[in-house]
Amino acid sequence: MTSSFGLKSTGLVVFSGRLVSAVTGIIFLFMLATRLGTSGYGTVEVIVTILTFASFPVGTVAYWVTRDVARGKMVGRTAMITSVLLSGLGIFIYFAFTVFTYSTIAASLVPFLLGVLLVPLSYWGGATSAIVTGYRPSAYGYSIVVSELAKLGVAYEALYVYRLGINGAILALLTSYLVQSTAGSYLVRVTTENRFDPAEVRRWTRLSWLPALSYLPSSLAVADTLMVALIVRGTAVVGTYQVAFTVAAVVTYATSLIFAMYPLLLRGGDRRLPAVSLEYSMLFALPMAAGCIALAGPILFQFGPNALLGSFGFAILAFMFLFNNISLLLDQTLMGTEEVDVGETPSLWRLVRSNLLFVPIVNIAYGISYLAALFVAVSYSSYAGFGVSAEVATWATVQLVATFVFVLVKARRARRVAYLIPSISFVYYLASACIMAVAVYEAAPYFAMETLRTATNVGHLVVLVALGAGLYFGLVYALDSKFRGMARSVLRRF
Repeated sequence: MTSSFGLKSTGLVVFSGRLVSAVTGIIFLFMLATRLGTSGYGTVEVIVTILTFASFPVGTVAYWVTRDVARGKMVGRTAMITSVLLSGLGIFIYFAFTVFTYSTIAASLVPFLLGVLLVPLSYWGGATSAIVTGYRPSAYGYSIVVSELAKLGVAYEALYVYRLGINGAILALLTSYLVQSTAGSYLVRVTTENRFDPAEVRRWTRLSWLPALSYLPSSLAVADTLMVALIVRGTAVVGTYQVAFTVAAVVTYATSLIFAMYPLLLRGGDRRLPAVSLEYSMLFALPMAAGCIALAGPILFQFGPNALLGSFGFAILAFMFLFNNISLLLDQTLMGTEEVDVGETPSLWRLVRSNLLFVPIVNIAYGISYLAALFVAVSYSSYAGFGVSAEVATWATVQLVATFVFVLVKARRARRVAYLIPSISFVYYLASACIMAVAVYEAAPYFAMETLRTATNVGHLVVLVALGAGLYFGLVYALDSKFRGMARSVLRRF
């Protein structure tokens, strides 16, 4: 039994959910940056990074669950029980990193102890997200909206009413994890009707080395936060960078539009699907990145004067996330078109030669190269006495270069299994985004940015962003007949 879904309809649902989460996430970031300062926010990011390391084992289950559920195997109950049992190992990993970290960065131990409660919730959420991705991707959009709204409610009470500081931020994250996991589990409850199957657990265990390699890059990718905090022995640079990184990451929300591509490829989707997906995601990613670059200063000013130190790095990161989106699409293309695991348990030799191993090996090489280059760059900048602004820009530049280089490596391999070249529409999107960026950059001074009260300033920024969006989509509508057809189709549905 499998669910039925399409690329664009599912993508719109998930994208809408991610847009809501973008708004709520930015509000949450505003609360943390203004109530905790960049150093306090940096401490929260260090705790989240340690949580990522501690959650690594659940990926060995989630990897196979998505592939199994997408192909019709209802292993939801087995996945959830196995993940909860694995969380004990995660708690041990969390405490090991905490002991090593908190004193070095001169932080209080209490938030780290409270953060351990995030570990079992992250394991439950990891299993749930894997099931959702394989069975009903649109459910992710619904669950994230509910969880983000709950997080904001708790964050307001904890930070503004009870003034709990970093502990309040952790409580808000706990609420978000709990609500999202609960909502996701309910929406895909049909997958948990079958009994717990030890045979599936044994199969996942025998093949756990492959997802371990696949999820290792995720841990390497967030290790930069912990590494920089330890090098500079503090969280000010980390906090400034993470504010810029978190806001610029709105560009990645465009990947929600292709959320259904991976399970569709697993089900034998057409080889042109990646090109369609790339074009579809760039329709939104390009204007997002262009807007971030054009309005770097006014956007970051909303999170306090200290956040402005990350303006240049913010613009670089917005550009970097475009390539990050392409990198994710290439990963899904290579792994979604791979059929080596269909049927019986594949031999080790076939797995080694497959894209299931190629993708994690390349991503691991990226993570190691990035961290090595970052270590050298940040060590030098710290030794040379660079300011926070220069250190953030250096950090962002290293990440951009590393991401671009490894996208080229993946693209060369992906050309063998899928068609990747988008249509002329991509040129229209790029031209319209550039025109929009110039227009909003020139218009920003007339909106008296960075001089008004927060509420008024935010209101003016929202109006400017809305005008930019209207200009962009107006230009695309005028230039691209394909977009006009899609827009009319959406309007007819309403």
